[in-house]
Amino acid sequence: MLSERINILFKMLSCNNTDVARYAGCSSGNISKLKTGNREPPPSSRTVISFVNGVYGYADYENLLPELQELCGSADISRESMVQALISWLYESDNVVLPVYVAEKRSKRILALSRREFGKRFNRAVTLLGLSNSAIANHLNIDVSLISRYRSGIYSPGKNKRLSEKLAELLVSRAEKTGKAGELAELCGTDEAHFDTDTIWAWLFDFSPAEDSSKAIALLQSIDNLIPSGDVTDTLNADKKALKAPEVPELPEVTEAPETVYYYGIEGRRNALIRFLGDAAREGGELYMYSDEPADIVLGIDEYHKLWTALMDNCIKHGVKIKIIHNIDRDNTKIIRAIARWAPLYVSGMIEPYKFREKRDVRFYHTLFLHPGGACIHGFFPVSSENRWYEYITDQTRLEIIKNEFDSMLSVASPVMKVFSSGSREDYNSFALLRQKSRAFLLTGFPLATIPEKLFQKIISHSGLEEQPKKFLSDLHSGLRKQFRALLETGTVNMFICTAEKPVKQDRNVNFAFDLINLPVTYTQGEYAEHIAAIIDLVKAEKNFHLTLLPKQSAKEIQLVLTDTAASIIYCRTTVKAFSFFDAEMKESILSWFSEMLDLYSDDRQIVIEKLEKLHQLNLAENDPAYPSA
Repeated sequence: MLSERINILFKMLSCNNTDVARYAGCSSGNISKLKTGNREPPPSSRTVISFVNGVYGYADYENLLPELQELCGSADISRESMVQALISWLYESDNVVLPVYVAEKRSKRILALSRREFGKRFNRAVTLLGLSNSAIANHLNIDVSLISRYRSGIYSPGKNKRLSEKLAELLVSRAEKTGKAGELAELCGTDEAHFDTDTIWAWLFDFSPAEDSSKAIALLQSIDNLIPSGDVTDTLNADKKALKAPEVPELPEVTEAPETVYYYGIEGRRNALIRFLGDAAREGGELYMYSDEPADIVLGIDEYHKLWTALMDNCIKHGVKIKIIHNIDRDNTKIIRAIARWAPLYVSGMIEPYKFREKRDVRFYHTLFLHPGGACIHGFFPVSSENRWYEYITDQTRLEIIKNEFDSMLSVASPVMKVFSSGSREDYNSFALLRQKSRAFLLTGFPLATIPEKLFQKIISHSGLEEQPKKFLSDLHSGLRKQFRALLETGTVNMFICTAEKPVKQDRNVNFAFDLINLPVTYTQGEYAEHIAAIIDLVKAEKNFHLTLLPKQSAKEIQLVLTDTAASIIYCRTTVKAFSFFDAEMKESILSWFSEMLDLYSDDRQIVIEKLEKLHQLNLAENDPAYPSA
C-alpha cells in the first residue's frame, strides 16, 4: 500500500511532510494526504512525480542518496534513475510507465521570492490605507486567515485573475476615499495622474526577481570597477569619455566672519559645501552628513560632482571620518546609485553609512552637514519652494546643540554597511564565519579552509616566503580549518565556485582574498588537482556542504559572503576589503541574485561530483600515475 511505503521511506530518511514539501513545491497538506492514505493517485500523476522529486531533493540535500538507492534498488543515484526506481518501489511494480517530465527539477525559489515580494508590497499598501484583515476578507468573500497569509508572503492570489483584480480595485477605491491616492501612487512608483487599477495590479503581482537582483548586480559592478589604488581621482578619470577630475582648489582660510552666513539657491549650497569641506580637510575631526534633497539636483553638473568627490577624498586623506544618513524612502536603486557614487571613498573605511528606518516628511527638505567644533550647513524649507537658503553656522553653542540633534538622528537610524580590511581580519572572520546558522559564499576559487593540512604545507614550502609569514599562514590555515569544521556541524554552507573548464597550465593563486589577505602563493597543477580531490571528498562526506560550480565569473575582482545578518562583498585587488551590508532590503537584493544563480546552475550532488572529477582529471600533472593516457 502506498501510504505504508511512504511511512517506511520517511522513517528511513528521518524527514517529515514539511521537509519533502519544500523540495516538491507543494503544501505539506498534500504530502500528508499521501502519507495517511487519504489520497492514492496513479504513479504517472503529477502529484506522485512531484512528491518523488521532493524526496530525491531532500535526500540529495541531506546526503542520503546512497541509502535511498539501496532502498529502492536504483542502478545509480542520478535523478532520472532514482525517480523511476522509487516510484516502482512505492507501487511495488516494475511496469510503471512515466511521462517525459518525470525527472524535471522542480525549483520553486523564484515563485517563493515573488510571493514574499507580493506580501511585502501588499502589507505596505494595507498599512498605508488603514485596512483591517477582516474588512479585506469581507470584500473579497474569503477567509480572514488567508489575508494574514497574503500579508506574510506565504500565499499570493496572483494566479486567480478575478480575485487579484478585485483586490486591486479595493485598494484603489480605499485610496481615493481616504485621500491617499497620491501616497499609494508614489508607493507604486508612479504619480497620481497615471494611477489606476492596472497600475496597482502590476505593482502587486507583476514582479520579477530580476528587478531585485539587478540592484545587487549594479552594486557588485560599482565595487568591481574600483581602481586598485583606491584613489578617487583615478576612478573618476577611468572613464575616457569623462572630463578629467579637477584639482582640489586652494581655499582661503576665513579668519573673521559672522557666526551665521547665508547662502542662497543651489549654487549657494554648492559654494557653502566647498567652503565646509575645505575647512574640514584643514582642521581634521569628523563630519556628520544628512540631506534628503534630490542628489541629482544638488550635485547637478558633472564637473561639480567631480569637484565634490575630490573634496571628500581630500577630507579622507587628511584623516576625517564621515557618518552619513540615507533615507528609507529612497528605494534601493537610488541607495545603490549613492553607494556607487561613494564607492571609491568607501574603500578607505573612513565612512559609516546609516539609513533611517522611518519615512521622511514629504512636505519639507532638510539638509544638515556638521563638522563639530568647525561649522554646520543647515537648510530647511518647503519642497515646493523655489527660494532655498542655507545657514552656515560657526557659533559654538549652536554647534553643540546641533551635534546632540544629530546624535538623536543616529539613534533611530540603522547601519547600512561596514568596511573591513586586513587590519580588522579577526573581527571580519568572527562576523563571517561564527555565530551564524547558515552561510553562502560566491568565490573565485576554493577557499583556504578546504585545503588539507599536508597539502597546504607542501604549497607554502615552495612559496618563497620567509619563515615568519609561513608560520602566520600555517596558524591562519589551522584556525580556519577548525572554524569551517565547526561551521559544518552547526549550520549549512552553500558555496558557489567559479572554476576553469581547462587545465591550469599557469600558476594559480591560492584564494586568500576571502580572508582579506593578498599574497602571491600559487599551486602547481598537481597541487590544484589534489585540492579538487579534497573538495570531492568533502561533497561526498558532508551533508551540510552544498557546492554549485559556475561556468564564469559574474564580476572579475569580487567575492561574496552571505550570512544570516549581512551580505559582504569582498574586493580582491591589490587592496583587499570587505564591504558588509546590514540593510535588510540590500541583503534581500543580493539574496535574490543568489537564488537566480542557484536556479541557473545548481545540480544534484552526484552531478557536482562528476563535474569535479572531470575537473580533477583535467588538472592532473602529466607525471601523475592517474594522468589519463592519450
